[in-house]
Amino acid sequence: MGDALIAGAGFAVQFLALAHVDLGSGLWPVVLSRLTSVLIIAMLIIRTGVQWSLPARPAAVAMASGTAGTAAIICYLFASRQQLLSTATVLAALYPAVPVVLVLMLLRERLSAAQTGGLLAAAAAASLVAI
Repeated sequence: MGDALIAGAGFAVQFLALAHVDLGSGLWPVVLSRLTSVLIIAMLIIRTGVQWSLPARPAAVAMASGTAGTAAIICYLFASRQQLLSTATVLAALYPAVPVVLVLMLLRERLSAAQTGGLLAAAAAASLVAI
């Protein structure tokens, strides 16, 4: 639970910071965001003493995930510049639903009643914001 709260706070700080970025700054805020992420992860790796290397397949998945995350942040930045911040923030906050859907599709796992309720509530909230 603690890790989830820290991650949520990190996303909130990132969303709020990107919403206040000057329009003329280009994509530099995204570069700074990615660099900060890499530095924090590197510090954690050094502190915990885990290995720096990954086998080829997990490394490729991590690279694809990082690329998709960067693309998502760029889309969020553009949305915030178009005054679509309320919609963009809610939709960005729904990103945890994507791994859940992938697990359902690829691993054929089943959701509990509480998990199903959470996904339905998130979908309803996103629909209400879009309206």
